[in-house]
Amino acid sequence: MRPRQHADLLAFARAACTHASQSGNELPVLPFYVREHVVGWLRPSFADQLRRWPHVFEVAAAYVRLAAQPDTPQGRSAALEEVARALARDGLLRGWRDEKVSVAPRYGEPELFRIERCASRRFGLTAYAAHLNGFTRRKGLVHAWISRRSPAKDIDPGKLDTLVGGRIAAGLSVDETLRKEAWEEAGIAPALLAGVNCLGAVRTEYSVPEGLHREVIFVHDLWLPEDFQPVNQDGEVSEIRCLPVEEVLQELLAGEFALDAGVVMIDGLLRLGAVLPEDSQYLDLLRLMKP
Repeated sequence: MRPRQHADLLAFARAACTHASQSGNELPVLPFYVREHVVGWLRPSFADQLRRWPHVFEVAAAYVRLAAQPDTPQGRSAALEEVARALARDGLLRGWRDEKVSVAPRYGEPELFRIERCASRRFGLTAYAAHLNGFTRRKGLVHAWISRRSPAKDIDPGKLDTLVGGRIAAGLSVDETLRKEAWEEAGIAPALLAGVNCLGAVRTEYSVPEGLHREVIFVHDLWLPEDFQPVNQDGEVSEIRCLPVEEVLQELLAGEFALDAGVVMIDGLLRLGAVLPEDSQYLDLLRLMKP
């Protein structure tokens, strides 16, 4: 039997969905305000770095406030673009994508600002993504298609991932993101996605070296034909494998999955009945993963 990094699925969910500071194991984080809205959480050491831009940030002992002028979405975005590019030059932001994400008090509400996506963890912003679990049946048994992230990726290189997953860029919807990523990551044509709808959402929140990972992921399931072979198109995936559900569970507990992708997979496995409602962990899993 393979060694386990996580004792069970609930232990995995706790690692992926419970920020360490909530249990007193880490320095406190400071709320990041835009007007009256807390949109992120900053480590005190990073908040000190932001004192370099007194025209952009009000840095206090207990909070950081965005003070950019003009106080409009465009003005805030322009100020944060200046800051993000300087942080990247200084090596404090890695994996620059030239891709903006939208930040609002809640998903779907009016935008407060846009920022380069690689800054999300430094500022502890909530990111939004669309993922898809790819399932099929082989000899009557349920299998899941699992991808492995390229070793060249800046985040979670070489970790196992869902078949399809990607950040929602500013200006794109959940459905547009899913269709874009489905082709780029697995060669899934739009015709195969005709009946796919969002089934809900899960959340993740965990500490990373550069700050705090906070993400809400809109989840989808797709049952693929038995003879379908996913093919990566964008070079961000090193391999795609089809595994029986039992092996997927082993990989989860061994710590082979990226934490965010693992939560999406657990959510899909619950729908398949891999954990029944009578299991004492069932409701705890739902509670931890709920946005």
